[in-house]
Amino acid sequence: MRLGWSQQSWEGEGDHPTTEGKWWDQLSEDEKKAANSLCYFKKNWNSEDMNPNDSYFPFKFPEFRYQPWNELSLSMQNTAIGMMNYTEDLWNDLGTHVAEKNTFLNLDSVTREGAMELGFYTHNWDCFINHYQAYYWSSFHADLLVAVETLGWSEASWTNDMQSPPLSESKYWADLSPEEKAAATRLCYFEETWDTNEYPTLEDFDISTAVTPDGPLPQDINLNIYETTGYAGRSPGMVAAGQYVYNTNASYRTVVSSTVLGVVALAGAFLFA
Repeated sequence: MRLGWSQQSWEGEGDHPTTEGKWWDQLSEDEKKAANSLCYFKKNWNSEDMNPNDSYFPFKFPEFRYQPWNELSLSMQNTAIGMMNYTEDLWNDLGTHVAEKNTFLNLDSVTREGAMELGFYTHNWDCFINHYQAYYWSSFHADLLVAVETLGWSEASWTNDMQSPPLSESKYWADLSPEEKAAATRLCYFEETWDTNEYPTLEDFDISTAVTPDGPLPQDINLNIYETTGYAGRSPGMVAAGQYVYNTNASYRTVVSSTVLGVVALAGAFLFA
C-alpha cells in the first residue's frame, strides 16, 4: 500500500487520498515507508506549518475572513462568488455557508482552490472556520484532544450529534476559566466569536482585539494545560511582529499543495496506488 494518490487527485481534479487526513501513528507501515521516501517523518508529517504566524493562535490568522463583504477587494469577491459560491449574506453571516461546515479536505476541488486563493489552507480553515466541528473524535490528538476535553467534551457527547453539550458551551468568554480560554484559543475562538450567537454577523462585532501583531493580547489564558503535549502555537508572551517560533511539539497536520509536491515527482512510484 502506498500513499493513495492518483493522477486525477494529484492534478487537483479529485479528492485527496485518505492518508492526507491521517496522523503519523495512524499510517500503516507501508504508508510510513512511502512517506519516508518523500523525506517525511513523524514530526514534520504531524506538525510542520511554515506559514509565518505573529499571533497567539496556533495557526495564521485569516484576518480577511472577518472583514465585511463590502470591505473585500473586487478580486476577492469574485473568487468567493465564482469558486466558493458565497453571497454577500453568506459571507457576512459566519457559519451559514455549507462549505464552512466541512473540513478543508472535504471541500470539493474548485471550492478548495478558491479557498487557497483567498489565503486559506488546511490548518487555518479547519481551526478558524470549522473549529474542528466536522472532526471525528478519533481525529483528536495531543493538544487538540486536551482542548476539547478541557472544554468538557467526551467521545460520547461529541458523537451524539452534540445534543448534550458541556457547560462551557453556555458560558460567555469572561466566565470561562483560564484553562477553558486556553482550550478555546486552541480551537481558534476569541472573545468576539465565542460570545456571539450561532451565526455571528460580521457587522455586529469588533475584531480589533482579536489578533494583530501590535494589538492587545488576551488575558487570563493558561497555556500550561499543554505542558505535556506542547502547543501548536506560542504563548502570548512570545508574540512579536515578524517573529516565528517553530514548535516541534505542535500537533497538527499540514496538507502540502500539489505545486510543492511536484518537486518530488521522481519518487512518484511511492505516491500512486
